This record gives sequence, structure tokens and C-alpha cells, in this order.
Amino acid sequence: MRVACCGLTTLDVVQCTDRFPAPDEKLQATSTLMEFGGPAANAAFTAAALGASATLVSAVGGGSVGRLVGEQLADASIDLLDLAGDDWQAPVSSVIVSGANRAVVSMNASDAAPRGLPDDALDGCSALLVDGHHLDLCVNAARRARTFGIPVLLDGGSWKPGLNRLLPLIDAAVLSADFQAPADTAWPDIPTAVSHGSQPITFGNRSIPVPEVQVTDTVGAGDVLHGALLVHLARHGLEALEEGLQYAARVASESCRYPGAHAWASSANDNRFHL
Repeated sequence: MRVACCGLTTLDVVQCTDRFPAPDEKLQATSTLMEFGGPAANAAFTAAALGASATLVSAVGGGSVGRLVGEQLADASIDLLDLAGDDWQAPVSSVIVSGANRAVVSMNASDAAPRGLPDDALDGCSALLVDGHHLDLCVNAARRARTFGIPVLLDGGSWKPGLNRLLPLIDAAVLSADFQAPADTAWPDIPTAVSHGSQPITFGNRSIPVPEVQVTDTVGAGDVLHGALLVHLARHGLEALEEGLQYAARVASESCRYPGAHAWASSANDNRFHL
């Protein structure tokens, strides 16, 4: 089973502190982690950790940052389709984690666009996730998926300019509680869920509980939620989306027991979460 994730890849520099710094204050971190991140990349990592074959369609580029990210992706058994231009530099995100809270500063993908999508980019894929970053690429991938009958899942972490171009091409969406579409947005008639951190996920008139765990940090938990749902969608289809959200909530909660967005994958080796 193969899935594809299209959108943003970053290099995340995660600093854990006892508290958040005040203006002009310097704090010593209690630990530091440097690993690839971004909604699409973390979703692809999740899919691979859960036993799927994962293709990441993104922009990584060359230079020291791109080489480090590319090596880490390969180590995670993620097939990277890097569509970056020659002078693209993968964006760096600075993440401060204090207890269960975090703060993020990132360039995202606002200042450059990758090359076009190859014809065979989605070959063998059973489901596609798009995160709205590298918007033209996401639109092209979603349009291609529609042509081949591949269901398209939107990771709606935040509203992005031009996202209305992508909406007619998606089949399901999971939005964060912070997602705010403009008032005149024509939202498609598709299954749509809203995540609320540790609180239950709302899905129509249903409420899907999120298991309680001992939280180390929540970095990447939303991306894990989307990646796990993508794997379930690829296996069981849109008809089982509520069951998929229950499954994804369990995996995302498990990820919060570990530091960073990837360390939780060691717990997936016992096959508890494999479909």
C-alpha cells in the first residue's frame, strides 16, 4: 500500500526549555533536537512508520540543509520526489517546547515555488494528502489524483491565500481549531473534521474522543493525526472515515508521549497500530 503526501518540508530545530523566554532574555535549553518537519513530511513519516510505502512530493533542494533533510528522509524509508528549483533552500523552523506547550517560527514555503509535477508522481498510490503549502503543486497533485480516482485528504492547519483553488479537488478534510476560512469561502460538501488538541475531535454531529496520555510534548501531533488517517483512508476508503479518525487519534496521542515528531515511531514496531 502506497500513499503520497504533497506540501511542505522543513528542517525543525527544537529547543526544550523550562519556560518560554521573556523579551530580550536568553535561556539555556534542556535539550535540542534537529530533524525534518513540515505537515506533509511528518505525515509521510507517520505513514511509513505505520507500515505503508510513502512518497513525499515536496521541495527540499540542495545545500547543507537540503542534504541533511534528504538523508533523514531516506533513513525513514520515505521516497522523496524533490521538485525544488536549483537555488531553493529548505526552510528552517525554530520550535521552543516548554512542557506541553510550544511556539514555532518558520519561513514555510512563502518565497519560492517548486518545479512541475511529473506524470508518474502518484503511480501506485491509494490516497493523497495535501497541506496547501506549495499551493500550485498541491493543486496539480490533487487534480491528478482526481483523474485516477485517488481520494484526496486536506490537512487544514491554517488558511492560506489561494486555498479556495484546492478546495474543489479534495474529498475529505481535517482542520485545526485555528483554521479560519474567509467568510465568502464556498466550502465543499465533503466529510470535514476539526481537531482540538487533547479535546475530542468534532466530526459533523459526532464527538471522537482523544485518548489521555502522559504528555512529553505535542510537536507534530497534528501531522501524525493526518498521516495516520491517510493510511486508514488508503486501506479502508472514505466510507470508514469516522473509524479512521478514531484510529488516528490513538496514534497521535501516542506520539505525544515522546519528544519531537518522530521518536514515537519506536512504539509502532510492536504492530499495535498497523492496519
